[in-house]
Amino acid sequence: MLIPRRRLTHAACALLVALLVGGAWVVIDSRPSPARAASIGELQQRIHAGQGHVSTLSGAVSAASGQLQQISASIAALARHIARVQADLDAKRAQLQKVHSQLVAAEIRLRQLEAYEAHAEQVLANQLVASYESDNPDVVTVVLNSTGFADLLERLSFMQRVRKQDINIVNQVRAARRAVAAQAIRLGRLQVREQTLVAQVLSERNGLARTRASLWRQRATVAQFRAIKAGQRASAQAEVNRLQGQLSQLQAALAAQAALAAQAARAAQAARAAQAAQSSGSGSGGGGGGGGGGFTPAIATGSAPSSSGGFTFPLPKSAASPPGTWSPDQGVDISAPGDTPEYAVCSGTIVLHGIGGFGPWAPVLHCDGSLDGYSYVYYGHAGPADQLAIGTHVGAGQVMSSIGPGIVGISTGPHLEIGFADASGSPIGSGSGTMMSLLQAAYNG
Repeated sequence: MLIPRRRLTHAACALLVALLVGGAWVVIDSRPSPARAASIGELQQRIHAGQGHVSTLSGAVSAASGQLQQISASIAALARHIARVQADLDAKRAQLQKVHSQLVAAEIRLRQLEAYEAHAEQVLANQLVASYESDNPDVVTVVLNSTGFADLLERLSFMQRVRKQDINIVNQVRAARRAVAAQAIRLGRLQVREQTLVAQVLSERNGLARTRASLWRQRATVAQFRAIKAGQRASAQAEVNRLQGQLSQLQAALAAQAALAAQAARAAQAARAAQAAQSSGSGSGGGGGGGGGGFTPAIATGSAPSSSGGFTFPLPKSAASPPGTWSPDQGVDISAPGDTPEYAVCSGTIVLHGIGGFGPWAPVLHCDGSLDGYSYVYYGHAGPADQLAIGTHVGAGQVMSSIGPGIVGISTGPHLEIGFADASGSPIGSGSGTMMSLLQAAYNG
């Protein structure tokens, strides 16, 4: 009875292992593709470009706002100037009204003087006619015709009065004519003064109107420009927000896939361990360890990173296989136990997780500086332990990931393949020689 039960147990364990391993491969095969990894990098580049565009538009809006403030200040200064000019215009209008009143009075005075001159000239004309038509006695005639001394005195006095009257009339006519001429001159000057004041009032008023209209046109133009740029900025910011939402969703999906894959890997490893224990317990006792002569160092997480020429060795030297065992691939393969911490070879930013053929946790590090002409370094076959999020900036020698336990991606066991990549995470195989030289120098440094 023991033998059938043991066979049944073996069959059940084999079925469980097959199901777990199959489930693990299903989850592992659902790892992010290079296209998805590339889309994360593309989204980050588009977000960066969009943020730069938003910053540029914000600068344009700020400049337009400053210009609007300047124009508004000019309009306020013009309003104060208009108030002063308006006060001056009011004074000139009052002065113009006074001059107009003086002009009206001068015209009335001129008409009166003209009437008086006409009357004086008429009297003078009548006097001359009367003198012409009547005899104009001389002194001898008056003496001879007088009847006595008293009569003589009276006649001489009358002649003197007539002569004085004639002289007075002539003088009055001349004075009237001079007054008319002077009043006419004053009237002309008042008319010129009135015309000058009117011209000044019209000129200043028209100039202020043109200046104010020009400023308001400028303000409307700048306000329209600011509104356009503000609208463009809002659209650009909305696009950046949309891209950031897509990036967050994609990163969340990748994190969920990584968690599922890690769970499946642990289940598969447990199943393999159970199967190995069962096989060793029921076998003939002749089985050995792994491939003979393989390097199996212990994990040593406390050793300090080794560096040379600005390049840090990516693993603890005590855990990594010696340089003679390293093999060039698309990058360089270095054996080490699973879950060995992996160091950043340079200071930089983690930009991707997951590369086709290297597993869902393989990080890509973008160095702050150039490594012999290369900027991106990938860590193939990394595991889920010690993983840092995309967008994290790390210093050289800082732990950023770990060796994947068991089989991660297309591999035969725990090891690190490190090499140069492009912005999408695709390996650059031509750089494997440069990577080998940097690794050897850092390992020996």
